[in-house]
Formats: sequence, structure tokens, C-alpha cells
Amino acid sequence: MVNSTNNSTTNSDVVKEGGPTMRALFGVVAGLSLVGNLLLCIVILRRRTMLTKTYNILIFNLAIADMLTGVFLFMTPGYVIAQESFPLLHGNSGDIFCRIVFSTYFLFCFGKASNATVMCLAIDRWYSVIKPIRYKIAFGKRRLLGYIALIWISSAFTEAIGLSITKLENGRCKWVDPPYDYNAERVFLLVHVMVTFYIPSIVTWVSFAQIWYNLSHTTINNQNHDIRAKKLLVRMCALAAFFLTLCWFPTETFFVLKKFNVLILPDIWYWVFNLLGMFNSCINPWVYCLSNKQYRREFQRIVPIVLSWNEQRGSWRPTHPTNFRQKVGAWDSTMGVQNMGIEANDSSKNAASVN
Repeated sequence: MVNSTNNSTTNSDVVKEGGPTMRALFGVVAGLSLVGNLLLCIVILRRRTMLTKTYNILIFNLAIADMLTGVFLFMTPGYVIAQESFPLLHGNSGDIFCRIVFSTYFLFCFGKASNATVMCLAIDRWYSVIKPIRYKIAFGKRRLLGYIALIWISSAFTEAIGLSITKLENGRCKWVDPPYDYNAERVFLLVHVMVTFYIPSIVTWVSFAQIWYNLSHTTINNQNHDIRAKKLLVRMCALAAFFLTLCWFPTETFFVLKKFNVLILPDIWYWVFNLLGMFNSCINPWVYCLSNKQYRREFQRIVPIVLSWNEQRGSWRPTHPTNFRQKVGAWDSTMGVQNMGIEANDSSKNAASVN
């Protein structure tokens, strides 16, 4: 694997420059990512009917990748915890730790898995809107599980190039030169970034653009709940794709420019770009919660302290548990609200199901 961290951390001055402030910021990102995506996984597992929809399965896979990013931010030396604070390493286990953890192999593997999952999510929505007749064939359960397995296998394989750039020396992990020359390294890097970031991002945005064009030219009326719900769902998925592209674009782009001597920035900037890429892992739970009523309602069920406006006191206070349960019951009794993004107009209307 080749990434900005590898080149940013080879100089001890850079580690000191990133120092406690940068590690604290990575700690905040790691904590938010771990807690937020864990809650998202609990939400989906508690409401098993959500897993009957392929996009929810892909969202669940994305949440796992982002949650593991939070876990390994704590485990990878130099991010949240300085390497000097880790115990001395010995033997084969220490060498393995240096090669697959210290090298950031896992961290960037999860990032690539997130990008590939978002691309798969965009293709899923494309088939649902553009090719609805072929949708159940293209995204049947067996094929979907195959896509997810392919996502993880391809992510692990494409990052395997980074397993040879670290070694164990005197109980500490050290960066070493790769077993190929500088020109080969640049070629590997360019192909790697194209295959794992730029091509998936292009596929994602071309898919969403065609979906949005199709839906925007479809007349929506009060009875066409299916089209309205698909629009809301596409908006939610597109927001997740937008933040992923926004967060990962700097670290992927500026490191390529650095390797080809087009633009070389101070090393602290590569740490900042790296932080932005990892920050993407804690955004998605907020995107789903703020843009989708079903996810928001399920989050409220597992988080008892829900802020509400107290008109009498004019201040914020936790919602009373009894009132909260009554509100949840009222939601469940309304027909059609269990579909993604659909709000029932009255008790006599059922929203159409969404692929």
C-alpha cells in the first residue's frame, strides 16, 4: 500500500509537528466513528426487516468498514497513541504487527472498502430506478453477498503492496524502502489510486447523475409515493457519496502530485489530508439520521435522551420517557412509514414499497 501517511511519518520531525494536537483530533474522529457506526449497526440489527432491502445491507457493510476504521485508529501507532507509548515488540508477532497495522494497511483497506461499497450502493440505486425489471436479478441476495465479498477481497488485495514497506527493528516499527525502484513505485501508486478511488468515484457520480436526471423528469403527484420515496433515498445515498469523495479526494490527489514532483506541500498538510479522509468514517450515521425518517426514528429508540424544545421554560431538556414511548407508538401505528423516506398522509393510505 502507498499512502500519504507512509511518507509523512518517515521523518521524526513530522511526527512531532503533528504531535499531541493531531493525535487528539484523530482520537475524536476515532471515537465518533466507533460510537456512531456501532449505533448504526445496532439500529439495523434490531430492526431485521431493514435487511430485506439491499441498500440497507450495503449501508450495514459500510457501517462495519467505518466502525473498524475507528477501532484501528486507536490501534495504529502514531495516530491516536504515539508509538513510544506502545510496548516493545518482539518476534514474528511484532513483525506482523508492523506490516499490517503500523503500515496503515488495515486503515486504508477499510477506506477502499467504503469507497467500493458506496459505488455498489450507487449501482444498486441505478438498477432500481433505471432498470427496475432487472433489479432483482442483478441484486439478488446471493449476488449481493458476492459483491460484498468481492469488495473486501479486492480492497485487501489492492492494499497488499504496502505490506513490504515496514519492518521490526529494536522493538519498534520502522519505515523501509519498497522492494522496487522509484519509477515503479510511482506507476504502482498512480494505478492504485485510479483503480481504488477515481474510477469508483466516477462510476458513482455518473450513476447518481443519471438517476437524478431520470427522477427529475418523472412527474410526481400525491399518489406516486414510490417515486417520491426513491428520490429521498437517492438523496441520502448521494449525500454519503458526496462526503466520501470530498474527504478522500485531497489525500489521494495531493499525494500523487507529491510523488510526481508536481506539487510538494509541507508535511503537516499530508497529515491534515489524512485526518480528513479518516473523518469520513464518522459522517454517515449523521447523514442517515438527519436525512431519513426511519433511521432517525430507530436512533431515537436506542438513544433515550432525545432533546426537545420546552416551550414553557424556553430551554432544551431530555424528552420524558413516557412521552417518548407514546411518540414511538404513534409512529408505528401510522401506515406506510416503515418504508424509507415515506411519510404517511393519512391512516387510510399505504405507501408503496421501494426497491
